[in-house]
Amino acid sequence: MNEEEIIDIKMYVPKEASTGTYEVIRISENRYKLTHNNPFSEILTYGTIIDVLPEKKDKDTFVFKRVYAESEFNLEVIGLPMSLNETEMRVVGQMIIAEGGYWEVFFGGMGYVNLPKTSQLNVIDELNKLIREK
Repeated sequence: MNEEEIIDIKMYVPKEASTGTYEVIRISENRYKLTHNNPFSEILTYGTIIDVLPEKKDKDTFVFKRVYAESEFNLEVIGLPMSLNETEMRVVGQMIIAEGGYWEVFFGGMGYVNLPKTSQLNVIDELNKLIREK
């Protein structure tokens, strides 16, 4: 992601009948780039550019309209191994960042890994190497 200002928006997604807070970069009046993953949505992922309706659901809630451009990253959800501690997993996290990717952990054990579509990094192999080295 570039160094543009990241803001929080509240957004209602009609198809999912859910409202959430999303960290985004504003591209234009009704267009935003997501800077994090939504663990409850397969389409609202890191790097995805979305459009919202010009009219809001209420005073501070945008309404999701459509995906304008899919993310340039592949998303992989990985159950993180309990045998590795946070410091050990950060080694793989640094590999992800070095590839130009992004990662975050949800629910204490689900790794959401976004790698550029051109990346050859196999995160599961790297985690398994660390486990074998213990």
